Amino acid sequence: MVIFRGYADDMPLQEWLSNKIWKLESYMTADTCYWGGMLGCMEMIASGTTAFNDMYFYVEDIARAVIESGLRAVLSSAILEVSPNPIAQKPNAAKTLEFLKGLHNPLVTPAIAPHAHYTCSDETLLWAKEVADEDHLPVHTHIAETKIEQTDFEKKRGMKVVEHLDKIGFLGSNVIGAHCVWLSNNEIKILGRTGTKVAHCPVSNMKLAVGAAAPLPEMSENKVCVGLGTDGAASNNTLDMFETMKFCALLHKHSRWDPTALPAQLTLDLATIEGARVLGLDGQIGSIEKGKRADLIMLDTRAPNLVPIHGRETVISDLMYSANGANVDTAIVNGRVLMQRRQFKTIDPVALLDNVKRVTEELLARSANS
Repeated sequence: MVIFRGYADDMPLQEWLSNKIWKLESYMTADTCYWGGMLGCMEMIASGTTAFNDMYFYVEDIARAVIESGLRAVLSSAILEVSPNPIAQKPNAAKTLEFLKGLHNPLVTPAIAPHAHYTCSDETLLWAKEVADEDHLPVHTHIAETKIEQTDFEKKRGMKVVEHLDKIGFLGSNVIGAHCVWLSNNEIKILGRTGTKVAHCPVSNMKLAVGAAAPLPEMSENKVCVGLGTDGAASNNTLDMFETMKFCALLHKHSRWDPTALPAQLTLDLATIEGARVLGLDGQIGSIEKGKRADLIMLDTRAPNLVPIHGRETVISDLMYSANGANVDTAIVNGRVLMQRRQFKTIDPVALLDNVKRVTEELLARSANS
């Protein structure tokens, strides 16, 4: 969705989705998604992200971009029954899942992604969960992102979203719920009891003004595993995890009126080892340990915004509050150097940016001529 960066800003979520994003998405092609995927990979390499979780369309082509760039990813085809996009339907997801499982690439983990309870029927949600459970795969969905989502659901069903998903048997330790902002105490307890994971996206949540900060302290008390995400560049507008870490810490300090609410080390954990746990990859990545994969980044500490560093005791705070993605000097995934001294080793930036310009212009032209 980096193709949509800056295309539809300063809008409420449902208006943003219904009037802008879904309409333009219906004109996407495999070529658009491949080059958009390559651009996203380049941005993540440049800003220090080594592994990511993504649901979208034409996932075969996004997988090709991931493999060529050398990043690690959990990939899934978005399933939406309520959408103007015909490529979002269940048969396509099953076909794409078959493709991803057949890749046998150590850097790509297949997943299944019913977009949300408001775009998928209960039958489709349970179909997705059954497929994932049988094949030991992650499930990626959206849960309780906005207040109106919760309010409308409760009026219709007589219970809250997480309560309903628990009742039908959808939740579980392989489920990743994006956002989870508007949760009751009972819903948080359900997430903890079922082992359901959460992807917290603070920048997107603030930009779309979905409401209060996600209840991270309460989730922690109930042993809910939470990782940190940027969300797509259409609603962020960057994929810079350093920026997202800082916003995450500041949002929770501000909303709780408590400067100790989310310490630097805990926030860094959300972006590293906890993120790996959310993806089910903590045995391989997320920390620098003997026996784990060599997914590493190096920062240039001579940059003006990182000087001075007052000894080892301040390094974590410097990473959290002073650093940004532009400070990343070197990125390594699975022992392979993807960027060194800010020079890309697996991507040709000039050719990539030329092709992104081309496919973006073609997309807008198709939309204008419809």
